[in-house]
Amino acid sequence: MSNEKVGTSIEILQRFEQGEETAAEELFARYVSRLTMLARSRLSPRLASRTDPDDVVMSAYRSFFLGARDGKFQLNRSGDLWRLLVSITLHKLYRQVRRHTAEKRSVSSEQSLSWTKEEDLPWLREPSPEEAVTLADELEQLMSSLDSTERSVRELGLQHEPCSIIAGYF
Repeated sequence: MSNEKVGTSIEILQRFEQGEETAAEELFARYVSRLTMLARSRLSPRLASRTDPDDVVMSAYRSFFLGARDGKFQLNRSGDLWRLLVSITLHKLYRQVRRHTAEKRSVSSEQSLSWTKEEDLPWLREPSPEEAVTLADELEQLMSSLDSTERSVRELGLQHEPCSIIAGYF
């Protein structure tokens, strides 16, 4: 972002609250990598197979931006925004951990699947034409409901781009 305005996180948040959309991009880019590393560091390898830290961080940012748009946050000193984002991210992460460690879903009760033939592996077979058309229709319907920025973020996510790379585009 070559035309990025420099400012404290409090100033950037104020600009966002006043409707300046580039401020959202600045806030996202400023913290996304650190929040993702934080979320990743708090997951055991077993839970990491079920919970994507990028998804946790995106959910945290969504909650943050909705709350900020409604004026729910009051930042008073340097570091408050980082602490707020960490708090939201950890809340989202621990909620996922509780969900995946609940008795009926517990990670510890997972069993490894074994197939007798390679062609039995569902992720190795080509989808049927009907499955491909159904998926394309559902994906098109979902993408059409998003604005251009959200659509671009989702497209990059579907291409398996990490959040830190996606943030650099906006």
